[in-house]
Amino acid sequence: MSLSGLVAGIARRIVPAAAVAGTAYTVVKSLTAFGRHDSQAKAASRGRERLYDTHIATTGMQKALIASGAALMAAGGPPDESHVAALGDATSNMFFDKMRRRMLSDPTGRRILRERPRVSFTEEQWEQLAQKPEKSFAHAYWRQMKRNNISWTTRSPVRFVDNEENAYMLQRHRECHDFYHTILDMDVSAVEELAIKIFEWRQTGLPVGLISSAFAPLRLSPAKRARFFKHYVPWALQCGSQAKPLISVYWEEMWDRNIDDIRKDMGVWLLPERNSITRAKKQTTTAI
Repeated sequence: MSLSGLVAGIARRIVPAAAVAGTAYTVVKSLTAFGRHDSQAKAASRGRERLYDTHIATTGMQKALIASGAALMAAGGPPDESHVAALGDATSNMFFDKMRRRMLSDPTGRRILRERPRVSFTEEQWEQLAQKPEKSFAHAYWRQMKRNNISWTTRSPVRFVDNEENAYMLQRHRECHDFYHTILDMDVSAVEELAIKIFEWRQTGLPVGLISSAFAPLRLSPAKRARFFKHYVPWALQCGSQAKPLISVYWEEMWDRNIDDIRKDMGVWLLPERNSITRAKKQTTTAI
């Protein structure tokens, strides 16, 4: 996503002044801290080194503009994945310590950092997931992706992170996002996407989830907003804090496992008021 595209998009949106001020303050504050503490990032941002294939060297000011633009797009209307990705790239440089510590403290996390797996399928591999037992993680993931009409190919590459290992961790986190939807049985509605963002923030410490969802509840209807704050927010904060680090799960080795067993091992629990349950209750009531 280009800076000019962001600016053009902002010009087409009406963004509340409070959202602009609050989001810009958070973004600039994080980027200022990044600029003070990471000398390697400073050198890269001046264009001295391309650190990985998709890396785009940017200055602190450029990151601030990119992050602010992406955040304003999120505040002004439903953002697409590229806006959230740009926001994550530009604001995460100072916030990888928690994720790295969690991965390095876990044998599987260390192996993921060594082996650098990527989420990708051939057509044959994708269809094989559908043939797995219904209660397997593989089938649950395939069903969730089909039901919501989404694809693993839509995840944007990391561009503005000025450290190669950090870039991989963010890419891995981004590509595993749909696994989190599956394991938590959350769809891609606005309410449940926001809940996942808060869950991810508690898991990783990366600010993108908090920033991208800071003003989005204002766009919800009063009934949905009340439901979000009453049920989803407390669940996301508690479950995200208490669950094992999902970034250290080698999901590609979980295909044949029972999804309920994985949830138990990971220490996650499902929200009783989530959409899949409320829809089922409504359908049952209507049928009666």
